Amino acid sequence: MIAFLLAACLAPWSATTGSAKSGRARAGEPIDVAFSTHDGHEMYGKLTLPGSGAPRAVVVYVQTAEGMTVDMRRPNGRGGTFDYFELYRTKLTEMRVGFFGYEGRGIHMGDSPPRYEAIERELYDTSTLANKVEDVLAAVRAVRAEAELAEVPVFLMGASEGTLLAAQAAARAPSEVQGLVLYGVMAQNLRETFTYILSDGAFLAYRGYFDADDDGKITKVEFEADPHRFRAKALGGGAFELFDKDGDGLIGRADLVAQAKPLLDAVQQDNFALLDQWAKFAAGVSTPKDWFKDHFAQPPLWDFLAELDVPVGFFHGGLDTNTPIAGVEALEAKASAAGKTRFLFEYFPQAEHTLNIAAYFANGSLPDGHAAIFAYINELAGERPR
Repeated sequence: MIAFLLAACLAPWSATTGSAKSGRARAGEPIDVAFSTHDGHEMYGKLTLPGSGAPRAVVVYVQTAEGMTVDMRRPNGRGGTFDYFELYRTKLTEMRVGFFGYEGRGIHMGDSPPRYEAIERELYDTSTLANKVEDVLAAVRAVRAEAELAEVPVFLMGASEGTLLAAQAAARAPSEVQGLVLYGVMAQNLRETFTYILSDGAFLAYRGYFDADDDGKITKVEFEADPHRFRAKALGGGAFELFDKDGDGLIGRADLVAQAKPLLDAVQQDNFALLDQWAKFAAGVSTPKDWFKDHFAQPPLWDFLAELDVPVGFFHGGLDTNTPIAGVEALEAKASAAGKTRFLFEYFPQAEHTLNIAAYFANGSLPDGHAAIFAYINELAGERPR
């Protein structure tokens, strides 16, 4: 059950330390860019520039918790595939903005669905948050090493864990980053975020799948109707009584909290052995070694945002089951109190963690949240740097 909720978030190259090595970037066509990390590992990305004229800016997409390949290929549900990053390569270059995506440490393109990735585990396990932040900055410097891009504004785009990484990178090297674009915002430490996933987030998801009359309660009739086939596909067709823990004839938040009690206790007790076991066998995606321990020791997002004097756009869905909207609203209150006039907050009540991006790859219709993101980037690209 919980695994389903959380999951619902290579050509050879030669690298030269400290700089990118590629041919001149060809307009409108991705080119390979090889670069290296601060600790000497080879990295690989793709840079796409506009079809005419110099780019007004370049967006660098930051890595996420589970690591991303250079294209983020996924099944399209019709027997084929799509590359998630093509969305940005297409939409951004149309507005004369470049795009750079890069592979995570030890994450390469693979042949097998659903994630089409091959993981080099030993290298992947060096993906600490500190190293990922350094990798973001290495990617920015690789972009700036390209011909005619040394002075171009660079904006970091991050989703989920990537929002924390982007903010840390900008705080660490403020002169190298001219703006942030953050969605599915991880406003709180993972301790609070994972607690939300297991409790309020889980119930929000269940309501979406079963609560047909939207009254905040799930009856046995609604559960067994299973209109989205979530019970059949994700819950093994389990009986209503397995989930109605308190036997009151309804499935509510308390029932899901009772079901998740071993993990919730592990979060509060720093039982990393149990959390790591869950991550290994039930999370649905791969996470690096000691991922929970690393995250629990991190300062909250606001600590890094408080240091910034660049534009930051926050885009968040009201139906986000992974990162609570309340955390982002609390960030907005802090930003307002701190006089952060260059911070923009936009909310989309009917959007989930990805801001409903699946709709674009299903029917070509750009969801409101992503339309707002592109509009924001277009505005930033025309802003004079301070």
